[in-house]
Parts: sequence; C-alpha cells; structure tokens
Amino acid sequence: MTQIQKDDIILKAALEINPEYLYSIKQGTLGLTFYIEVKTRTEAKTAREEFPMIYEGLRTIILYTNDKNLETN
Repeated sequence: MTQIQKDDIILKAALEINPEYLYSIKQGTLGLTFYIEVKTRTEAKTAREEFPMIYEGLRTIILYTNDKNLETN
C-alpha cells in the first residue's frame, strides 16, 4: 500500500467518522493495521461502535490512555 493510499484511508475516516481521533496505519503482526488513538476509555467505547473490526480492508485497533486524570465523564 502506498503512502497516498494510507493517507486517503486516514482522511476518509477523519471526514466520515471523527476528526478528533488520531489515525495511523502501521505494520502489525497480522499485516497492515489501522490504529485509532483516543484520549479516554469512554471515547474508546464510542470509537469501537463507530469502526468495524475491519475498516477499508485493514484490521482496526483502538488505543487509549489509562490515565484516570484525563477521563471526562
């Protein structure tokens, strides 16, 4: 996958789902993986509802910080 193709997938996710998340595509143990980084566990739950397990042919992984001080309920 070219960098332009990766950028297109990231742009599509930001425009169609949520521009506040941080997106990246990296090589994982099962091939190219789409990483979505959020700030809190609550946001991670929301992101998991918004994103399928496979997005644009890439496995999706939701990452969040475990810092209780950042949690905003």
